[in-house]
Amino acid sequence: MNRKPILIAGLHRSGTTWLAKMLSLPWEVKYISEPFNPNTGLKVFTDWMVYISEANQAKYLPEIEKLFKFRGKFRFNLPALKYWATGLVPGQKRVLIKGVGGAVYSAEWLVKNFDLEMLGIIRHPAAFYASLKRMNWRFDFNNLLKQDDLMKDYLSPFKDKMEKKDMSFAEEAGLLWLVVNYVLDIYVTRNSNWILVRHEDLSANSVDQYQELYRRFGLDFTPQIEKAIRVHSGAGNVSDVSDYKKALILKRDSKSIVKNWQKHLSAGEVEIIRNITGQLGEKYYPKEDW
Repeated sequence: MNRKPILIAGLHRSGTTWLAKMLSLPWEVKYISEPFNPNTGLKVFTDWMVYISEANQAKYLPEIEKLFKFRGKFRFNLPALKYWATGLVPGQKRVLIKGVGGAVYSAEWLVKNFDLEMLGIIRHPAAFYASLKRMNWRFDFNNLLKQDDLMKDYLSPFKDKMEKKDMSFAEEAGLLWLVVNYVLDIYVTRNSNWILVRHEDLSANSVDQYQELYRRFGLDFTPQIEKAIRVHSGAGNVSDVSDYKKALILKRDSKSIVKNWQKHLSAGEVEIIRNITGQLGEKYYPKEDW
């Protein structure tokens, strides 16, 4: 039986939680949520979107080794209590880690050092911005600019744009989508065994898409699991949300949310996002998707 850990990586507000929850339905799969989050994750992480490579691995390697053994030094919170309790459950465990942002940048290092199976997820740039706008989640690009190795290895082409003052929310979101998914695209292109899914494809045909992912990862797709996926993606669920608490609800009318962003963004905002994400945006979301 395949016991390789699974890493799910993508931008926040891109479906990572839904994807992780649906893939961790089997009893043997143990879900660890955002261990690289500086607010709630392992204590060794104090910054957002950390890029781990051979240059700085000495700081992170020992703590991540403990993570897979359920001995990780988490900040004290409810997710940490669940994590520690999971370590006490007898029997073999297949770890599934959900990481956002920095997990994308560190993905190659993580896969190489811990023999992980990698699953990336990407969401339409305009839908990503619409979700950030609803949550009022902003981003400080100094989190990336101060990481010399990340800038040198990947993000130097975007340095001037990231240093721009007084960016609009739409400009900020479009650039964030670009600089994270730019690296994810590079990794997926040169690692043929990695899987990348679009949030929209999962939403439009949830059961078939998840059944294929279960097959790829060697997980049993039972009738009970199919039922749970239908419950979380069926037409009877909420389709559009306007406040923070409802935005965290996982049970959604998946098909209907794909184009919800069109109701919440102006034509000007969409044009800004489209111009910034450019060729990479069009690679994954061609003209008909806008």
